[in-house]
Amino acid sequence: MKKYKFSNADKILFEKIIEDATVDCHDEDEQMSGWFCIIEENIQVPCKCFVGKKEAVLKDIDQSEDSILGLVVIGNIKIRTLLEDIYIEDKNKMKYINAYKYWRKYG
Repeated sequence: MKKYKFSNADKILFEKIIEDATVDCHDEDEQMSGWFCIIEENIQVPCKCFVGKKEAVLKDIDQSEDSILGLVVIGNIKIRTLLEDIYIEDKNKMKYINAYKYWRKYG
């Protein structure tokens, strides 16, 4: 899938979402919990998604020690994958994944 370059407007939106996700967090564990909560609140599952070029269904969202994962079903196969590797066509949902990606890279 083509790499997306974030615009200045995207970055402003991401900074707002990052602030919402990490407000009052004192360490990385609390920040991950904040991210998990905001993503779980704003991305209702199940929903259609893509992992690479494969069409899939995002069945659940989970948290590991240092990342957020999606439980994805591709055909009859269930996999856990990094949230950053999931694409959702719904822009309102995808903005949270993109903000999380941005935070992971630049945060």
